[in-house]
Amino acid sequence: MVTIWLYCSFTMKTMNKLALYLFTIALCTVGMTNLTAQDKRDYYWPFGKDQSADTGIQATEFDFNNKPFEPSLREGGLEFDQNNASICDKEGNLLFYTNGCAVANRNHEVMMNGDSINVGYYFDSWWLGDCGNGYPGRQDITILPDPNYSDGYYLIHKPRFRDMVTKEHSMKNISFSYVDMNLDSGMGGVLEKNIHFYDGELHWSYLTSIAHTNGRDWWIINPAIKENGYLTFLLTETGIELQSVQELGPELDPRYSGAAGSAKFSPDGTMYSLFNHYDGLLLFDFDRESGELSNLRQIPFEWPEAPIVGGCEWSPNSRFLYLTTRDTLWQVDIEEENLEDSRVFIDAYNGINDPLNTSFWFSALGPDCRIYIRPGNGSRSFHVIHKPNEKGIDCDFVQQGIKLPRISATGSFPNFPRFRVDEEEKCDPSLTSIAGEAVWWRRDLSVYPSPASEYVTVELPEGKHGKLYILDMQGQMVYNQAEVLYDERIDISDLASGTYSVEFIPEQNKERVVYTKRITVVE
Repeated sequence: MVTIWLYCSFTMKTMNKLALYLFTIALCTVGMTNLTAQDKRDYYWPFGKDQSADTGIQATEFDFNNKPFEPSLREGGLEFDQNNASICDKEGNLLFYTNGCAVANRNHEVMMNGDSINVGYYFDSWWLGDCGNGYPGRQDITILPDPNYSDGYYLIHKPRFRDMVTKEHSMKNISFSYVDMNLDSGMGGVLEKNIHFYDGELHWSYLTSIAHTNGRDWWIINPAIKENGYLTFLLTETGIELQSVQELGPELDPRYSGAAGSAKFSPDGTMYSLFNHYDGLLLFDFDRESGELSNLRQIPFEWPEAPIVGGCEWSPNSRFLYLTTRDTLWQVDIEEENLEDSRVFIDAYNGINDPLNTSFWFSALGPDCRIYIRPGNGSRSFHVIHKPNEKGIDCDFVQQGIKLPRISATGSFPNFPRFRVDEEEKCDPSLTSIAGEAVWWRRDLSVYPSPASEYVTVELPEGKHGKLYILDMQGQMVYNQAEVLYDERIDISDLASGTYSVEFIPEQNKERVVYTKRITVVE
């Protein structure tokens, strides 16, 4: 703003007063717009295919360009296993996305020369050469703009290998494929693909990237097994080069650490976190100019009795780190002197299936300032942290907090860099929580006692009245009341023993919130 006004003041001495006045208004308005416009390259999130009996692909997508934001169905396009990456232009218009073995354009069609990504013995023998279900790997792919060409993009990906003798699976290189959006009349095409730029055994997952301080180049980090360190690459106008191998901290266990967790840069770019339940939380300071990691801090976790997949994600203000461990959610306050003492328990998985287990797997910070947590199974709902900048339970975590229009198949979130690392606002809180009729934000309802055999009491949210339902676990309605004005005592003596969901939908429900509570009925 200072530069703009100085320029406006200077030109006022040399131009016609009226013409200059109009010029000044136009110039300063443009300057204000450019200063306040938000980078929207991460505004489109594709997810896996629908698991219903319907034919074709009816998969869920999040398009944060919509105000109010609501999940919707994506008709057609690629199916996903777990590899997932997408990219928009800075205005939020979808350019392309990938499932790890193909690249689709904005029309959800395979891009020119966009097939055969990550091909090889593993894909042909173990995956049977079929890209119809996507490619496995939860944080093993990402898309970065070419620093030297505005219409060029590097697709960074990690192919899997399967030893023909031992039958063991591993990752032995990092590759890139290159997309030019000027090809095929602006729909884009793949110029190069499966070009190895590093050879050496790697940990699965943990592929992470962030912008250099120059605002042009990109840092890429992935932990390696052979070197027992963190590989740091720099993408510049001349391509991708290995900058360093930093041997810091404990050796990650290759048997359990790989694919069991995630790594994330903080939204302000000053810290790098890696978390899984086996190695615990590893937190480093990060220098975006030199690419160096330093000042390791750790929080150990008890070794689990059964395999556990989890991950980490940051609050928009880069103060709080959220850790998921399949059945628990934790918050870590980075500003506390003793990092381990700052760990706060937020919630435990409530056991609800929707229709399958909805425990806590991976999490992602959305452009709407919320953190979304998805289950590992196909589900009609994701969990939501509505206020991740708030300390402790004030973060407003809601399990099964957003209903999807269809079941979202097993998968992951798109793996984005922090596109707004140098912007003051890391997200856009104006993307409100209103959704369509098929989508609901869930809140807890007070219903007691449970277990119960004769009556339960439903306490309505303060100032609310509306409709009350009870559903069995097959989704069949067993009780309904069209108008409930006060707290309600319900006779459940005729219900069979089992588990039921009590649901209250307020009238004049502009925010599309449903209040629910699971109860147990016994004889």
